[in-house]
Amino acid sequence: IENKLSDEKLLALLHEAQDAAGDGAKLTGQLLAFGRRQPLNPKLVDVGQLVTGFSDLLRRSLGETIEFRTVVTGASNEALVDASQLQNALLNLALNARDAMPRGGKLTIDISRVKLDVDYAQMYPHMRTGDYVLISVTDTGTGMTPEVKEKAFEPFFTTKGVGSGTGLGLSMVYGFAKQSGGNIQLYSEPGQGTSVRLFLPAAQKVDAKMSEEVATASRAAAIPGGTEKILVVEDDPRVRRVAVSRLIDFGYQVVEAANGEEALDRLAQNDDIALLFTDIVMPGGMTGDELAAEVRARRPNIR
Repeated sequence: IENKLSDEKLLALLHEAQDAAGDGAKLTGQLLAFGRRQPLNPKLVDVGQLVTGFSDLLRRSLGETIEFRTVVTGASNEALVDASQLQNALLNLALNARDAMPRGGKLTIDISRVKLDVDYAQMYPHMRTGDYVLISVTDTGTGMTPEVKEKAFEPFFTTKGVGSGTGLGLSMVYGFAKQSGGNIQLYSEPGQGTSVRLFLPAAQKVDAKMSEEVATASRAAAIPGGTEKILVVEDDPRVRRVAVSRLIDFGYQVVEAANGEEALDRLAQNDDIALLFTDIVMPGGMTGDELAAEVRARRPNIR
């Protein structure tokens, strides 16, 4: 019986470790996508066919209150792109649109071939000229204010409530578009809906060398260690244990806190904290951003 209880305890710890690893892998993938360092497997893809074949899943994800349609213009909509990552990007955009239409509405995905010339690039300096396959994802939802639209691609920025999103959806789409050699534009007005325009480089033929260059992510440099003291703030004990353990493995001293108020108490007790490493969304009335601002006010030397 004692051995059985011991095995059950170990099994519970193993499940916890597996869940933590899964959460970490998902978040890491999202951050790599935003940082344009996710591993891509670009191939020549007919974007129109891909979206049409993917539309059933999108329709089920949107629910019955949203009218969904795809419009494909022309027959030459091939791009050198990672098909699975493109599907992931479109699913993110569709789910964002669904959340913006709680009472129902319309979502349209348009695919067409476009050419961005010098005049267009002068109007939008962040856009690169060339031949592209344009994917426009347009909804009739609540839209965005100029302030929200300005921050929409920032990682961890979200207008949704706690537990309703990570704020990484649009960031991932942005990173995917840029890493694929493309562009992205966002049009939105309050009450008028939102349109996200994804430009992917049109492909005339398979360029093996280019494909290899895009597919090969930059080799990550060896992670350095240190001896400084780090204040780690995270409300999920499981996540906090992993972060603290890894930092200690790298030689750092670590002080732990579960929320902003506790973190400020730890700050007052330790004069030699060099870095604040904090979660963003936490209970207790203080977000990670607010905590960082308060720490900077009290200790400007802390990174």
